[in-house]
Amino acid sequence: MRPPPLWRPWAPELDGPIPPTLLARANDLAVLPAGTTESFPLPGVTALIRAEPSVWGRDEKGDLVPGCFQVGAVYLPTAHETIVAPTKGGLTKLEIAVGALTIVSLTVGTIATIAAWKKKRR
Repeated sequence: MRPPPLWRPWAPELDGPIPPTLLARANDLAVLPAGTTESFPLPGVTALIRAEPSVWGRDEKGDLVPGCFQVGAVYLPTAHETIVAPTKGGLTKLEIAVGALTIVSLTVGTIATIAAWKKKRR
């Protein structure tokens, strides 16, 4: 899948290893419907996790295995150094984008939870 606009895939050679808490949350998100997104705050930047299909995975030994999988892909803002520069309005472009994504993610999650609760009551 293509990265969302203004986001790039996490690159270990540039960004270092994915923090264990972020990796655990990405694995949790991988079981949700494809396209599900969630923001994840990190020091100085917010990452984006998206459940998406993948044509490879890893076995118990860590070896690549071809197949049909779903993963929690991790993204960082593109050129966040320039996006994070303060604007005269007070909020940065990144803060606005992250705020909007957070609101959308929480809204969708809340609606899905309420729908599931209502189904169980019937």
